[in-house]
Amino acid sequence: MISIEMNLTLLPIFLGFYTIFYILLAMRIGYMRGSPVMQLFFKMDGEITEKKLNRNIRAHGNFSEYVPLFFILLLTLEIISNTSFAYLLAACVIFTYGRLAHALCFAFYDYSPFLRISGMVATYIGLVMLAIQCLLYFFNNI
Repeated sequence: MISIEMNLTLLPIFLGFYTIFYILLAMRIGYMRGSPVMQLFFKMDGEITEKKLNRNIRAHGNFSEYVPLFFILLLTLEIISNTSFAYLLAACVIFTYGRLAHALCFAFYDYSPFLRISGMVATYIGLVMLAIQCLLYFFNNI
């Protein structure tokens, strides 16, 4: 049997944080669609336009597309590699900024090119940082 030393220090905290944020995005969409239960959590004035609903759906969907890949990469590196804690933390912080900025841009603003662009750039940087470490691990161990 192969023994793998597990040192999952970052994964649990970021999984918890992202799960709560994901639920808040989902609850917001529920409210916008008219769910009476969600109206207990979110107080909004006026009619919700289809454009605003679609932007919130995009924020939720985009979040759910990138976060699982990031966590697979992070889990892999925390289990099998000796990538430094500081490097992994930096990737997590950069990626977190990216996901929050992008989601906030679509969920709460009609137009914010800074949040949208910086959010996606930070998302890509965080993913690439972890992907490079996975590839380095592979090439160093063949």
